Amino acid sequence: MSETAEEVVAQVEDEIKKTAVTQSTYTFDPPVRSIFSPENLDPVIKVLVPTTAPIRAALPRTQGLGQAAGWNKLTSRLDNTSSGTNTAVSFADASTANATTQTYVFVSASYKNLGRDVEIGRQQIAANRGGRLEDIRAKLEQVKTVEVMLGEENLILNGNATTTSTDFDGLFVQITSNVKNGGGGYVTASGVGNYAQTLFEKGAEAPTHWIASSVQNQALSNALAGTGSIQRITMDDQGNAVGGQRLARIVNPVTGNLIEVITSRYAGGNAYLLTVRDASGQNWVEMEDLEALSIYDVPTSNHSIVSRVYETTVLKTIGEVFQLSVGNLSMA
Repeated sequence: MSETAEEVVAQVEDEIKKTAVTQSTYTFDPPVRSIFSPENLDPVIKVLVPTTAPIRAALPRTQGLGQAAGWNKLTSRLDNTSSGTNTAVSFADASTANATTQTYVFVSASYKNLGRDVEIGRQQIAANRGGRLEDIRAKLEQVKTVEVMLGEENLILNGNATTTSTDFDGLFVQITSNVKNGGGGYVTASGVGNYAQTLFEKGAEAPTHWIASSVQNQALSNALAGTGSIQRITMDDQGNAVGGQRLARIVNPVTGNLIEVITSRYAGGNAYLLTVRDASGQNWVEMEDLEALSIYDVPTSNHSIVSRVYETTVLKTIGEVFQLSVGNLSMA
């Protein structure tokens, strides 16, 4: 056997050793990277995201690094008013401009693993030999992908790392500067305008998303229809009528931008007015992924094959002062 062939055999043996797994924890032993590599699920995500997880789809995603995400959370205005820098922007000739600093709070949050396993028994494999095993496996993986995405959608709003250590903190926990009480009622268009005014005074000129339950958004839509702001029936040139409406966007009465309306089954008695990104392209809310939504094979001693759909991520509310939450809203 040539030296080159021996090197190849040694390399293969080394890779096989790396697949050794501790079944109780699914951690690799020896603690080096397995030969199993993730398969990105991007094609599946593109098909499912727009209707299944609209909040997840609305948030920009960035690449993470290390064991935890760290960021400076902006908690002050950027202008020179008393609630901002409170320092004159003008200065005399042959002098120097004033140096100012914004108020930031350093935040660190550990990345959290989200995932589901897909397991197919060997008997099912044998029964489908020469048949549609890969179709069955792909369908199950697609279903589990939806489960993971829905779980993330819920955590984005309601995650609480204090009560459940494997969760990341969601918007309900992270938004603390602008918290309103809905008084057990329904949000109106003027109410959304008032919330937009609150954010405008904090420095956010164009809130981008309104997130609320189906009950709240239907009530908001009905209220606008009742005032004539929405036309319930449209007619085509053949005289066919189409009735009803879905509120997709609402005008910000403060600055005139359009706020996208998102209906969430996970909002409950809360609602959120978010500034996800400003006109300059700066992200003020984002997801930071250590590992994007992917799939890989899991070694197992069971009479089966196992795949794991997973992602490692965390929610970052960077411009916390530009976000607003409303609690105690009617749920019926």
